Amino acid sequence: MRQSAVSFKAKNLSFEGVVAQPEGDLGPFPGVVVCHPHPLFGGNMDNNVVLSLAYSLVEQGFATLRFNFRGVGNSEGEHTKGELEYLEVLAALKLMKAWPGVDGRRLGLVGYSFGSSVILGKADLHKKVSAIALISPPLRALESSPLKKSKRPTFIISGDKDKLVASQQLEPALDSFSQRPDIKIVAGADHSWNGFEDELAPPVARYLSEQLK
Repeated sequence: MRQSAVSFKAKNLSFEGVVAQPEGDLGPFPGVVVCHPHPLFGGNMDNNVVLSLAYSLVEQGFATLRFNFRGVGNSEGEHTKGELEYLEVLAALKLMKAWPGVDGRRLGLVGYSFGSSVILGKADLHKKVSAIALISPPLRALESSPLKKSKRPTFIISGDKDKLVASQQLEPALDSFSQRPDIKIVAGADHSWNGFEDELAPPVARYLSEQLK
């Protein structure tokens, strides 16, 4: 695996990230942007779930970009409770699309917790990608998302011990989607996914492989 530290701009703010891609292979790869959990609770691009997903995807022949939202690490700006964070996701997708060896027609977007809320909140993001994966998405964000009207292939994965998400309520909430997302509930996993990374990353990678390859 080859990794490159990157910097990119969004609305006059600078953001830091890391692009990872298969070693020695020139592609073309499908590209995936991975969005981290809540900044105010320690979420960043080196979170256990984000790293596990990024590396698992690279093993499956993807290029990935993980980055820090505004106000996290060396990324500029201040946290806006998800209102403006979609701007850096758009900029990250633009960088991924233009990255050498990446097939810009095969882009995916993955979000974990807060990252999934940011994705769910903006139809502009859904239009830029061919597939979406949401890890532990908050129920409220799902219920109010413009993604409900989209035909974009979507995969949702959550743990049955996740008290923040209330996973048992996810299935009924998906009935109102015009194209019902695929969903997987992992027994024993809570919101942190500690110790369950190996049950999380492969299904996400498998789904995105099916949709983007």
